[in-house]
Amino acid sequence: MRKLVFFCSNVLISSINFVNCDRNPRMMRLAYCIHALNLSGGIERVLTTKANYLADVLGYEVHIITARQKGRKEFFKLSDNIIRHDLNVNDRIFVRKYKKRLDSLLGKIRPDITITVCDNGIYALTGCKNGGIKIGEFHFSHEKFLMKYGSNAIGRLYAMLRTKRLENAVKKLDRFVVLTKADKEDWEKVRPDVEQIYNPLSFISKDVSPLSRKRCIAVGRLESQKNFKDIITAWKIVDERHPDWILDIYGKGSLKEALQGQIEDLGLKDKVILEGSTDNVLKELLDSSCLVMSSRFEGFPMILLEALTAGLPIVSYDCPKGPSEIVTIGANGYLAKVGDTATLAQGICSVISNEELRKRFGAESKSRSENFTLDKTMEKWNSLFKESSSSISRNSI
Repeated sequence: MRKLVFFCSNVLISSINFVNCDRNPRMMRLAYCIHALNLSGGIERVLTTKANYLADVLGYEVHIITARQKGRKEFFKLSDNIIRHDLNVNDRIFVRKYKKRLDSLLGKIRPDITITVCDNGIYALTGCKNGGIKIGEFHFSHEKFLMKYGSNAIGRLYAMLRTKRLENAVKKLDRFVVLTKADKEDWEKVRPDVEQIYNPLSFISKDVSPLSRKRCIAVGRLESQKNFKDIITAWKIVDERHPDWILDIYGKGSLKEALQGQIEDLGLKDKVILEGSTDNVLKELLDSSCLVMSSRFEGFPMILLEALTAGLPIVSYDCPKGPSEIVTIGANGYLAKVGDTATLAQGICSVISNEELRKRFGAESKSRSENFTLDKTMEKWNSLFKESSSSISRNSI
């Protein structure tokens, strides 16, 4: 292993470890860019799943470039065939430094294709001279900034500026991929050639939930975006009608104390339990009878896909984007308008009170999971990579 060291005004500023990257002409070389892989989020899980498949099944040479892994262990297991690099820089604060180090490393790796899965990576990658064909894989909705900051006039102006900056960067990419059909329609106004590929299931369950335990489940970070306060509010209504049912919430985050306070204020201490994180979400899904989601916005919620393969009915807010392409009202669950806790509660109560309906919804969910298998998703990515490499000249050696 060699070490590349950067100097600025005779001061050592950082170092990057990388392996010998002499080109193997039989393999296409891919580089993925992400902030880090130590978290248990959906983007980290999806990238790990796809990268492992590309390296182990399809035979690509796969590199993963993290901005700020800093020696922390990856949450999801990466294949030993994947080559890891860390730039040791905060990509959110030191954007120029991140771009400089990324460009230098890409010059050493010489990938045929570089893919970034976050907006900071899009800004940096489009400013790099190296990297081959540049692909943006956007895991959020087009309204990301508006949903996050648009609660007042100043926030809406800030969101508009952030969105415009992102749109300008996206136009500079060679290819741009979004997760949902709805988001594709939004992005077509920016670049008509935007492509859409669903995220795959990270696992397939051979079993399905018996749907017999009087428990609903919710999963996600305890942060504002996931909006668990609305589920807790809705559960107060559910508890009045079905006091023998419980809601278990899995996840960690900064709002734990506030949510626990809300639970106690509503008299739900033994009915709604903050369970912390789990490293076996499938086990918990199979031990539940309904999945509930109350996010304000999403890119393409992986937990809904995982509920499908476990054979669970789903009751969710119809937030942008994703739920309406996974759940059909009256077929495998119910959707409610964001903020409508009464309708959310009614959907939960309908699933709880009707065992026959619950089982019918669960069977339909399991059937729909076939639309999101890893093989189907990776067939589309494989085709995209081959089309891209054949239409644009490969990097000079």
